[in-house]
Amino acid sequence: MANAAEICTITANGQKYDIWETVEVHRAVGSVTGNINHAMMTVSEISTGGTGFSALKLTVGDQVSIDLASINVINGPVYLRQAAYQDSIHAVQIGVASKTQDVIRTTVDVKPGSYPNQTVQQIGSACFGAVGVGFQVVGSPPGARTPFKRACEQLGESRYNFMERLCRMVNLHMLDDGKGTMLAFRGPQGTVNAALAEGVNILRARLLLQVDEHVETYGVVSQDHNGSSGPAMAQVEAQANAPSPGASMGGTVRMVAEEALESGQLQLRANHQVNYDAMRTVQGSVTVQGWFAPDGDLWWNKVGSLVTVNSPMLIPEGSMQFIIKEVVHRQSSAEGTTSDITLTNSQGLGGYESYGNTGT
Repeated sequence: MANAAEICTITANGQKYDIWETVEVHRAVGSVTGNINHAMMTVSEISTGGTGFSALKLTVGDQVSIDLASINVINGPVYLRQAAYQDSIHAVQIGVASKTQDVIRTTVDVKPGSYPNQTVQQIGSACFGAVGVGFQVVGSPPGARTPFKRACEQLGESRYNFMERLCRMVNLHMLDDGKGTMLAFRGPQGTVNAALAEGVNILRARLLLQVDEHVETYGVVSQDHNGSSGPAMAQVEAQANAPSPGASMGGTVRMVAEEALESGQLQLRANHQVNYDAMRTVQGSVTVQGWFAPDGDLWWNKVGSLVTVNSPMLIPEGSMQFIIKEVVHRQSSAEGTTSDITLTNSQGLGGYESYGNTGT
């Protein structure tokens, strides 16, 4: 049975809806296609605040607030309502997305913009701000506030894809805060203060370690225009070395940067590719009881944080540190309240800086 203290509540137009048969609330980082927080709830009886089934008036476009155990996690619109009935059985499914979905479903302007000598923070504030979504670089990652000589939107690309492309250039990863702002960060955003342990707090788990696509050296090539064009443009290349998770695998990949970059920014682009490579070497999932981490905060707020897993059945060394890539809070009358925690390589979100040689 679900924990009575762990309730999902939707508030809209002064009405609270809180009796759901199933709940799924998702938060993730590390996707190039969009990291928009979203939730899906189903109900076959009306909320305690209603007077009958017909009182569930939530419909697409309604602006709502979602709380998990009285902690606000998502503010945004209802994007899905599905109702069905058969004899005396009635059911409604409600889908809600964070307000930041506007940067996924809208493209850049009809006349794409050009941003000369502006930082990723300035560009993100302008691009996302045009549809009422915030953009914030978290902390002061080295090099992340260096201005681009020139950054140009491409007609037809979404606002999210444009900013994700620029974030790659300065080795940042985007994470939806659920309340209308997209965060851009590098490296772990904290550490969970207690381990996930086999036989203690892990209900079920799986872990995949693979190196079939891993390479040890990435070279990224670009044109360092320095504000010039034509013959004055010089080719530069940066290299970043990715340590093998096991025995040395070797291998080199060379690629062209998506933007014309100076050598310092080009190194960050190469580092980003190493971090992406690291994520492909580890895929793990752990399910725990409840929605709360050991410190009393929702696991939801631990996305991007480091966590240690102690499990001799999964890990050859018995223990390993990971970074939390995704959290799905679930609740149902059949399985109670659980959290699915997706794990990836602790170096996969910029957990370390790779250094290589940059030259012309």
